Amino acid sequence: MNPAEWARCRGWILPALRDATEAELVAMLETHRAQLWRGEGGAIVTQLVRAREPLLAFWLAGGGLAAVLALVPGIEAWGRAQGCVAVWINGRPGWRRVLAPRGYVAAGETLRKAL
Repeated sequence: MNPAEWARCRGWILPALRDATEAELVAMLETHRAQLWRGEGGAIVTQLVRAREPLLAFWLAGGGLAAVLALVPGIEAWGRAQGCVAVWINGRPGWRRVLAPRGYVAAGETLRKAL
């Protein structure tokens, strides 16, 4: 991971970080256990989940809504290329309204989309 890119995205991502420390997140990015997707006005952190069915998890997101949403198609394409069969997000309720038109459906607390 490029430290300058993390510095640029840090302010968008850290407010969403609740279940790890910044040092843990950076270590995950550096060892490719998480992926940082950067845009002009926002960023997303994802994780590949190698379970019975390979999934791509949207873990953290921050910045302007339009900038974050602009990253989603490329992330989904990358997930398909990695063999993922679905993408999921477990986030605030407002994501349901925003992602439903993009093919995401509620599955309990999670939003899911087949890839």
